[in-house]
Amino acid sequence: MPRATLSVVMPNYNHAKFLPRSIEANANQTRPPDEFIILDDGSTDESIAVIESYLPRYPFLRLIRGERNVGVNEANRRLFAAATGDYIHAAAADDDRFPQFFEHALRLAEAHPQAGLVFGDVVVKNELDEVIGRVAVGRWTEPLYAGPTRVLNDYLDVELASHSASAATIYRRAAFEEAGWYREELGPWADTFAARAIGLKYGMCYLPEEFATDYRLPASYSQQTKDNPRQAIDVIARAARLMQSEAFRDRFPLDHVRRWERQFRRLVAWNHFLGSGPRHASFLVRNVKRLPRLLTALQVLTYAGDTSCYDTTNATRNP
Repeated sequence: MPRATLSVVMPNYNHAKFLPRSIEANANQTRPPDEFIILDDGSTDESIAVIESYLPRYPFLRLIRGERNVGVNEANRRLFAAATGDYIHAAAADDDRFPQFFEHALRLAEAHPQAGLVFGDVVVKNELDEVIGRVAVGRWTEPLYAGPTRVLNDYLDVELASHSASAATIYRRAAFEEAGWYREELGPWADTFAARAIGLKYGMCYLPEEFATDYRLPASYSQQTKDNPRQAIDVIARAARLMQSEAFRDRFPLDHVRRWERQFRRLVAWNHFLGSGPRHASFLVRNVKRLPRLLTALQVLTYAGDTSCYDTTNATRNP
């Protein structure tokens, strides 16, 4: 079988201080990417200068300058269209990668070419570089290929509704494009929806080893949505509607969609109630601060969500 090729793509907007770490982590892999494309999304900081300083060092690195800021998902879609590899990894400019990620993931991908994606574990850190979590699949303890039924039964129906290892995922390009890349209406959950839609048609490969570090920064795209519970519910409602659209209903069983939506809504309400206050505050202080959020959390449980920006008749079209 021919050696699979890998495209790494990364949008950037005003992340100059993180770029050295992210560029070097993706470029200095034990199995370097065949191409590494960065789209600068209209940055106003020193991002362009930082990226250009790396161009002579890595011949596979390419810079695309965006004339104006278009947002993360649109920037990613432009990058996906420009990528030419058999597989695509969508990197974030503020995250980190373990050096064996691409080598180990591609080895498993080449052994199971039918799989729609390959992923591993994610270490979660806060802005202080403290480990605050880890994303893994509890039932899978060794490298494997799981077909769609096993993906549903052993993974998606078992892990939390919010479970996402997108930071440690490479997508088979053809399956990724068929799923519509990242969909704007799904905001920060666009990558996770794509992974689930792909896995439920083509299956997925998994390696129980750390591939990436996901930094949960206060100003990040995903954190801003998490801090706005109504916006998070809007994303959940749109994702559930998309799962049951003509394009995807054969992949997402109705009972699974209903369980997923119910659990995710409760999770959003609970997380909003808990808040993200000081980790070392006393029990009394933490709970007094939570009281004003209780009413909003209860309202979130009954909020249906806004799906007005989403038309299921267009679900089969690539953005």
